[in-house]
Amino acid sequence: METLPNWFWIIYCIYILLTLSSGIINWVRHVYSPLAAITIIFSLLVPLVSFVYGVSRTEGLNEFQYIIAEFRTGSYLAVFIVMAHLYLIAWWFIFLDAWTYLKKTPQYINLLIDKVKNIKKERADERSE
Repeated sequence: METLPNWFWIIYCIYILLTLSSGIINWVRHVYSPLAAITIIFSLLVPLVSFVYGVSRTEGLNEFQYIIAEFRTGSYLAVFIVMAHLYLIAWWFIFLDAWTYLKKTPQYINLLIDKVKNIKKERADERSE
């Protein structure tokens, strides 16, 4: 049977462990508690379900190819695995407050432009004196 490369599995395990850790941290801190609880459950359940589901794959397909092929046919477990992975990705946007940061980015750019203008103006004033 084919499988994904070792570097992929190392990155995937680190990703799952970091996701589990972030869920536990937010659950203990009572920040996004219901979402953190779902994250903890999914980060423990999804690798297990994916492994058990991927064992029955046919020859010549790796785990990813098999889950995507089954997702296209509408298999309930494949849909669960894909949706749970999408939730875990969305969790990182929630955890890191990425949307808030992205919304504030233009304001920071305007502040930087204003600072550069002020510095240029101060230098021009110093030269004129």
